[in-house]
Amino acid sequence: MLVILSSGRSGTNILLECFTKNSYYIPTTYPEDKELTKRNIEYPQKYLCKADTHYISNYQEFFDFMVKNQHCEILWSVRHPYDWCLSKLYRGRPTKSRGYKIADDATVDGCVEDLTKMYNIYKQAIIDFPLRILVVKMEDLLTDIEKEVKKICNWLGIIYEKEMSTPHLRMRHKGKKERYKTIDKSQIGLYKDIDTIYDGYFSKRKKTVDKLFNSEIVQTLIKEFKYETNL
Repeated sequence: MLVILSSGRSGTNILLECFTKNSYYIPTTYPEDKELTKRNIEYPQKYLCKADTHYISNYQEFFDFMVKNQHCEILWSVRHPYDWCLSKLYRGRPTKSRGYKIADDATVDGCVEDLTKMYNIYKQAIIDFPLRILVVKMEDLLTDIEKEVKKICNWLGIIYEKEMSTPHLRMRHKGKKERYKTIDKSQIGLYKDIDTIYDGYFSKRKKTVDKLFNSEIVQTLIKEFKYETNL
């Protein structure tokens, strides 16, 4: 059993689709299983899905799920915290397709809360289940996808299959399928072009960005996952 887990906008979709083309796993019909840790059941050996820590009620719920499913392994997806925040703010902004509603994690407070929850679950999880969790940096995946996927396959003890390196060809998330026609390396280091990314969306929102970048959780994540911070 394999679960791609993290907070949203961390590369979970593309990482998931790498493994939908591995013949060992059987992916869920819908990419994300929001009820994964709530069912109190033992899942099939080859179950494959992604999940968001946003939908996990508390750490005890996650712990009970992992104890119940001793065969479950976790790929914990992360990306540069600055880029993570920018993506949350921009993708979750009020748009027509979203019914002009703002996503819970598209505000400073919401983003901080979401990342904090993810981090708190992660920190305890790697203590309780150190051999069943592998951190995958989105940047490593996008920079050399074949190398990274082979490394993950080796950790999982499964055979690498060539189609695993073309996840962009089978994105099931409609919005992402329309956006990403290739492995999009432009998603790396967004924060270095803060004035121009997303058609200049953040050029007039620098106070918001600075507040997020300087928040305790963002600085903690930078240190935890060893990211650079030069702007």
